[in-house]
Amino acid sequence: MKPVDRDLLILLHEDRYTEQQIQSAVRQISEMLTLIETMDYLCAVMEVANCNRSKVTNKRTVLEKAISRKAHKPFEFIIHKN
Repeated sequence: MKPVDRDLLILLHEDRYTEQQIQSAVRQISEMLTLIETMDYLCAVMEVANCNRSKVTNKRTVLEKAISRKAHKPFEFIIHKN
């Protein structure tokens, strides 16, 4: 998989870490984010609540449609299960 360029804000004490340790930590954080930023993971931890139909679902197709919409439907909520 191709590495993703992303902006990360990491607050550290400069005198405690070397540049190599910082780069290693940034690489590890980026790898962790790459693992969890997949649709399979989102389907496992999120669900769509549609108050108009009185339904709650975590089906992949419904979740993909709800996330990708530019204009969200009224009373349809994307909920994180945490």
